[in-house]
Amino acid sequence: MSTETQLEQLENAIRQRSQSLADSHIKAAQQQRDKILADSNKRLRQREERETEVIQMAAEQEYRRQVQAGEIKMQAVLDQLRWTLVQSVMNDLQTHLKQLCQQETAYLDLLKQYLKSAVLLFEDTELVVEVNANDHARLAPQWDNFVKDCVPDKQCTLSDNTQNVTGGLLVRNQADRIRVDNTFEGLIARLENELYQAITAQLFASATPTRNL
Repeated sequence: MSTETQLEQLENAIRQRSQSLADSHIKAAQQQRDKILADSNKRLRQREERETEVIQMAAEQEYRRQVQAGEIKMQAVLDQLRWTLVQSVMNDLQTHLKQLCQQETAYLDLLKQYLKSAVLLFEDTELVVEVNANDHARLAPQWDNFVKDCVPDKQCTLSDNTQNVTGGLLVRNQADRIRVDNTFEGLIARLENELYQAITAQLFASATPTRNL
């Protein structure tokens, strides 16, 4: 084999080897490029997913905040309506008590009950009873018989000092150290919580109260 032929073969072998190495490097570079792009796209997707999650969480928090704010506002409106309704019933109670005062027999019987229950709390035998101006005018002419009918063992004086109340009576001892307020206003004040609870129970029997009225 001639020298030229050998050189040509050697040159072809070198060229093929070079091409093979070049192809191998190009392939490796392409794979590396694809890997870098894939990693970059993966990180980008992960970042987008995290940002989407953050946005969704923020949107959900804002939605819950708005819902809670709406519920609080609605609850406040309902509480106000309930309170207004309860107060309306209390006003109706005052009207009923005024009408009761006009029913002579029933009202006098009620006053006797109030006097009986009040004097039980006193050891004193001499007591003073105060009523409003209308009841004073009504009771004064029959006071002795009135007292005998309900508390014959007590000496009760009808005071000329009248109370500015709707009805009922106030009983005190002579020294004015002990008082039992059985006026309508006094009874309502003592029983206020029970009255509100009873009214609320009747008005909102099917609803859960949101607060103690």
